[in-house]
Amino acid sequence: MTAGPFSPASADLGEARFVPLEASDRARLAEAIAASGDSIIRYRVAVGSEDAGVVSVRYPWLKGPYLELLALLPKFQGRGLGTRILAWFEQEAVRQEARNLWVCASSYNEGALGLYERYGFQRVATLPGLVVDGYDEILLRKFPLSA
Repeated sequence: MTAGPFSPASADLGEARFVPLEASDRARLAEAIAASGDSIIRYRVAVGSEDAGVVSVRYPWLKGPYLELLALLPKFQGRGLGTRILAWFEQEAVRQEARNLWVCASSYNEGALGLYERYGFQRVATLPGLVVDGYDEILLRKFPLSA
């Protein structure tokens, strides 16, 4: 590791310290982090005995849930699974009397943007260069309930 402004040697954390993240640490830490977020619910999407993808929902978030991750492996894309996940997402939000549904997608991810817009989400904000320089993140919203 090269020294720089974010190298472990530059941190003054009192009793804590930075330790390089080893491959063997990843699963243990991922499990602990996944279990610690009260407002974040994560799911493994399975089709039969196969892993198909992951879903992560943050709730509450701005008067409703935020679908912060919907990722399906290529083999499972284009089969209606994303639409069924969005239907479940909306059904659960309505059950909780949420006023808003939220999703975000990169401007280059035309498939995701198309899916969300076909499902009734509308673009409400553009966040330039948030994740990748030269591309925008698009925040979309749907109103499942009247105010």
